[in-house]
Amino acid sequence: MTLFKQIALMLSIFLLIILGTVLTLNFQSANDSVQDRLYEDAKNTATSLSLSLGTAGGDEAIMSTMINANFDSGNYLYISLIDVENKTIYERKSEGGEVTVPLWFLKLVRIEAPVASANVSAGWSQVGILNVQSDVTYAYKQLYTILINLLVSFGIIASVALTILNLILVAILKPLKEVQRQAEAVGRNEFILQGTIPTTKEFKDVVLGMNNMVSKVQAMFDKGNEELKKQKELEYIDPTTKLRNRKYLIDKLPEFLKIDATSKGGINIMVAFSGVIEANEKIGHRDVDKLFIDIAEIFKSNTSKFEQAIVSRMNGTEFSIFIPDCTNEQGLALAQIIQKSVKELILACGLDESTTFISLGLYAYNYTQNIGQLLSHSDNALSQAKFNDKHIHLEKSEGAVEVMGKDAWRAIITEALTTNSFSFVSWTAVDTKAKKVAHNALSLNLKDKDEKVYYYGQFMAPANQAGLSSQIYRNVINMMFKRPDSALKGLTCSLRLSFEYLAMKETYDELNMLFKEFARQLPFRLILEIPDRLVRKNSDDIKEYKALFEKYNIDMGIYEFIGESVDYQYLQDLRPVYIKGETSYFLSQSEQALSALRLITDTVGISLIATGVMDLETLAKLEEKDIFVIQGRATEMVDLNQA
Repeated sequence: MTLFKQIALMLSIFLLIILGTVLTLNFQSANDSVQDRLYEDAKNTATSLSLSLGTAGGDEAIMSTMINANFDSGNYLYISLIDVENKTIYERKSEGGEVTVPLWFLKLVRIEAPVASANVSAGWSQVGILNVQSDVTYAYKQLYTILINLLVSFGIIASVALTILNLILVAILKPLKEVQRQAEAVGRNEFILQGTIPTTKEFKDVVLGMNNMVSKVQAMFDKGNEELKKQKELEYIDPTTKLRNRKYLIDKLPEFLKIDATSKGGINIMVAFSGVIEANEKIGHRDVDKLFIDIAEIFKSNTSKFEQAIVSRMNGTEFSIFIPDCTNEQGLALAQIIQKSVKELILACGLDESTTFISLGLYAYNYTQNIGQLLSHSDNALSQAKFNDKHIHLEKSEGAVEVMGKDAWRAIITEALTTNSFSFVSWTAVDTKAKKVAHNALSLNLKDKDEKVYYYGQFMAPANQAGLSSQIYRNVINMMFKRPDSALKGLTCSLRLSFEYLAMKETYDELNMLFKEFARQLPFRLILEIPDRLVRKNSDDIKEYKALFEKYNIDMGIYEFIGESVDYQYLQDLRPVYIKGETSYFLSQSEQALSALRLITDTVGISLIATGVMDLETLAKLEEKDIFVIQGRATEMVDLNQA
């Protein structure tokens, strides 16, 4: 029970006790007053009637007439005249009127009408004694009416008093309500400061204390945010040209070299600048730096039409231009334009083109290759270009051997979408410190009409190339909510959603309708993972997704995190339960960068998860960097029975 309800209940009971006591006393007073009135009426009647009877001279006929006249004109139970020998001279009784009050009132209230007596004398001779008793029927009616009026009056008073009490308590406890809201927000890793400081000393101290605590936590987050931004600028940005550097390219490449990559391949152009020593001697180090800056602008301007192009400086004299979805013809044409523009720039600086020039090695990669293969083939293409008269060389990858062609894959995937032939397979994310399963990461299998099973890594790349990946996600999301797997009951499960699927305008409305109907009955806790390149935009669309997830108790996770953002405020705004990054990303981070990242994530309660952990040696390196939650083959080597 809340403090407001406790105080309200206590004061309400106290108020009702007071009002009930006053009502009881008033009713008792009214009861006594009615009984006194009955006696006074009877006594007055007895006194006045006895004087009238005395004038009758003892004539019984006259006296009986007088008694009848008084009895009929009043409310009496009986009137009797008894002589000195205790014999009744005349008596008049009433049968009693019908009592119209409720039976419970008759049982609750007892009214006794006292008997009033008076002597009747004729001169000096005593005739007898006159007894008069009033009728209580009228008294019951009057007393019941008084009780009803008292109840109505006190009911109105109690209602008004309780309403005023409620308003007063609301006003007094409003700062406490704000403190409660502030404390609940802290529990959700939100930082709220109260602008209105209450005047009540106790509440004022509590509010100031909460504001101070929240300010310190916010300051910690801001400090981590600024430190991480500085570290990312140092680690990912070339200080001279402001291009991305080699480390950024290597951290970014896993996004394009994976089984579910949206890009099937592209061109990586390695550019080498020859004659740096001669150029420094001829025009000076400062002008050579300016020349590199101008060359960087040429790279950026000529690759601007490629949305996902990454231009990076690999070392002092070499650059990489990584362009997904770029054809061989486009790559060669781009290389020629860049070579021509740089040549003009070199000549404009007064340098000799025979000693100072650039070589461009183009490597046509595909998504199935790893980083080492891509870089080694790119370096080989550059070596060939350096010994080529045109200083441009294109080397093609052998490519992955396709078991089936595009049309065959399209037919299988289309059939699976029609027949809902997808199923979930679960892989564990393990907390190696706590020795327990952190959550179950769900992947997909596809079964064709011949009962042959294809794994996610086999069919998702062809699905991306065929433009069917978003339909697959729509299919499996509906399957998850409409026909949840009973084997997952009671577990915590995560499911990755692709950039392309979430970027579709209709996706939000579809999820909203699906959640509204089925989310409450989901038998397991669900975490939906969203790619960092979508989340870090911190757009209104992402905030709507976050609000939708929270409404139906669905958590948000982030995957493919490489700390690329220029500001990490979005982590505080969206508060994902965890962020997942490749093992290579965490191992390549400096201690300062990881410390800044942990300061941010610890402040808002975000876990760090390393994916692709294949062996215990890699796990040991991660644990040295305080990364304890992992995904990958190494999870099978962790002994969870030690917990």
